[in-house]
Amino acid sequence: MNFKISGKKIVIFGGTGFIGSHLVNNLCKNACQVDIITRGNKKKLDFFIGNEPGQVRLLKIEKFNSENIDKFIVGADIVFNLIGILYQNKKNSFEDIHFRIPRELAASIKKNKIRNFVHLSALNIDKSKDSDYAKSKMKGENAIKDLFPNSVIVRPSVVFGKRDGFTNLFLKMSNFSPFLPLIGTPEISKKGVLPLLDFQKRVQFQPIYVGDLVSFLLKVCLLKKHTFELAGPTVQSFDQIFDTILNAKKRKRIYLPLPFFLAKLMAFFFELLPYPPLTRDQVRLLNVDSVSNKGFSNLKKFIKNPSSMKSIVETYI
Repeated sequence: MNFKISGKKIVIFGGTGFIGSHLVNNLCKNACQVDIITRGNKKKLDFFIGNEPGQVRLLKIEKFNSENIDKFIVGADIVFNLIGILYQNKKNSFEDIHFRIPRELAASIKKNKIRNFVHLSALNIDKSKDSDYAKSKMKGENAIKDLFPNSVIVRPSVVFGKRDGFTNLFLKMSNFSPFLPLIGTPEISKKGVLPLLDFQKRVQFQPIYVGDLVSFLLKVCLLKKHTFELAGPTVQSFDQIFDTILNAKKRKRIYLPLPFFLAKLMAFFFELLPYPPLTRDQVRLLNVDSVSNKGFSNLKKFIKNPSSMKSIVETYI
């Protein structure tokens, strides 16, 4: 139990998603009021188990404008923004979700004199110059810092855990496919007439367990004016992550090298699907490794014995 948040009113935007649901369930262990603000009402509140009736409320917002946001955050002690998308569609753009909504939230938080605001961003977006996702995330961060400098911004690496869209995606692929893609391998460079192929090149990740992430969020939620990079204890490439997943299921699959230009071509056709497993913008994002020594150092300051993917993945896949 975190006695520092006992008795506080906590408002969460994006509380029904993967990270949000884990955060809410963690908060339910404490004596605090939790309001989840969502545009949809399809999620059942039964998923969240509070200490007492009414501890968790699911409230619907029709539109993210100043007037509506003000109604939901009045009297709040802490506001979390976990809203984010990995691909765009006709209803949701990166500009709206990652920039305009955070800007509106920060403005309302400032106007209503809310003391604590925690915004979830992403690792190394400042280094991803070609990704629309990364650029929109940076615009959102900058807007928040301009309007509410006392905010806490957390930039995690890839997050894994029960109900994630990362390890579970590859698990589902392994259910029907004999192949798993090593995106970004080989690296193709040109020196002279012939292209050079580097099959040792790997996209690198430093995955963080969702349980460690939400514990970190609760430990820093009362701080002011901080930006934290965050990463897990182990740097892993696609093939090492596949090994972890397949070993847990006692499976064998063939790892198929897929250079970035072919991945972009495949992503072009995937984008025609309602829920694309890969987009061209995600491929561009993969050009920058999601790793950070500082991120792991930040995690260790607040979380004892952070969990690796290998130690956790068998518990949920």
